[in-house]
Amino acid sequence: MKRGAFTLVELVVVLAIIAALTHLAVRELAHLRDGRLAGVADRQLGEIRLCVYDKSPDGAARGFLADMGRLPRPVDGALSELWLMPTGALCYAVRQATEENLVVGAKHLANGSVHVPTGWRGPYLRLPLGADRLRDPWGNPIEEEDDAGLPRIFATNGFVTAVAHYGPSARAGGMRGLSILPNGGTASSRLVVSLESAGHVGETVTYTWYGPADGLVTGAVASAVHPAPVVFEGLAPGRRVLVESATGAAHVVDVEPGDNLVVVKVP
Repeated sequence: MKRGAFTLVELVVVLAIIAALTHLAVRELAHLRDGRLAGVADRQLGEIRLCVYDKSPDGAARGFLADMGRLPRPVDGALSELWLMPTGALCYAVRQATEENLVVGAKHLANGSVHVPTGWRGPYLRLPLGADRLRDPWGNPIEEEDDAGLPRIFATNGFVTAVAHYGPSARAGGMRGLSILPNGGTASSRLVVSLESAGHVGETVTYTWYGPADGLVTGAVASAVHPAPVVFEGLAPGRRVLVESATGAAHVVDVEPGDNLVVVKVP
């Protein structure tokens, strides 16, 4: 004869099985959600890097670094220079390398025939509507110290060089960082310039480079007896204008992070 109802023990066993399955399902869904958000957080770091340094289809550097001639500074511990114009900076424009547009210390490089794109043309990064802080997918602010005291922005000599998130646990052990420049590159590049010309051997050749500086123009000058090269240290990556005295011509040079060798060919 069949029983028409569960016993109390059977009911408890069934409820325990349902509870265990529900717990496993919820935990698995949480893992799936955290994995998805971790991917979103990784992409967010990548987007920050592209706002600072990216390359156009023709290989030219673009982004905050290319426009301003420097990496962003952490203002009040945040990346706000990517969405708010920095204090003292000028709007983006193509400016002549005249005395009024050159930074202090570079006035002697005045050359009205040289034109340099320079200045802030953000926002490079947009915050969600109504937000005043950049946050990761779990709501943690991406700042030098978040609300829990964990560093998410890393600066060297006052400039942002890396960003990070800490995953769903928001603990130091879960940190995932990304260099602002590709392959962990440095923001201080080295440019070696030489002349390829048989007609100028033994002559002193002067090289001058021009680049952006917060909306103004900066640069440096160096000379060498051809065929010896000149070396410029401490350049920020980006597109630069290079003028050599052998012909007086201006050449566009794309400076990559790290070491760069440029050969200028003249008759």
